[in-house]
Amino acid sequence: MVMNMKINDLVTRKKYNNDILFRIIKIEKDKVILKGEFFRLIADADIEDLTPLEIRNKQKVVLPFISVEKNVIKGRVLHLDGDAYYLKKALDSYKEYGIDAVGYYLKEENMPLMIKTYLEKHQPDILVITGHDSYKINENRYDINSYLNSKHFINTIKEARQIIPSKDELVIVAGACQSYYEELIKEGANFASSPTRANIHLFDPVIIASFVACYRINQEIDVEYILSSTLSKGMGGIETKGKARKTFIVGGK
Repeated sequence: MVMNMKINDLVTRKKYNNDILFRIIKIEKDKVILKGEFFRLIADADIEDLTPLEIRNKQKVVLPFISVEKNVIKGRVLHLDGDAYYLKKALDSYKEYGIDAVGYYLKEENMPLMIKTYLEKHQPDILVITGHDSYKINENRYDINSYLNSKHFINTIKEARQIIPSKDELVIVAGACQSYYEELIKEGANFASSPTRANIHLFDPVIIASFVACYRINQEIDVEYILSSTLSKGMGGIETKGKARKTFIVGGK
């Protein structure tokens, strides 16, 4: 049964106690390349190490509820993603939250080159910069060269902050699995991954951006509550204000 596996089949890995759900994206003889179905993770495995998962057993991810006041205009989101598959899932989730979001699939190294164009075109309230990343275990965690793509996320933040320096005017959510959290925050992110170098769920940046989009502009966001509402609990952040604005009509009901 294992040997009949094909591209796009859902599997788990026996070696890791079947902890993460993957989708097969490439098969090379007895090796397969896997992409996390919900975690921003690329891995390889021996084909004999895989356990196939039947579609009917796949659990649906339940996004946390976000309370929204009546008569508010939610903040707008610009989402840059280094993975087209994850981007589509992210945009579907913004729709579920009723948030105006536009997204672009870009290789991480191209994000710093394109951010000025997209910021000027869309004038977002919230910027999400994510994709794939990884930390080389046993390397210096405070050395940028220990990370796969953190330097590209950092450079994108730097470019964005050259255009919009204020952390209240533009809220930035940045990072992916195991990213260099301290440097992302230092360079201007409001929220970032990952303080513990953990793998993050693909919806974690979406959840944070959506909370920010729904909080009122005059509200101090409950950062600890938002971080605890993420699915991986693998992100951190700083004090931040919301981006939603209430509408008023004089004499109206």
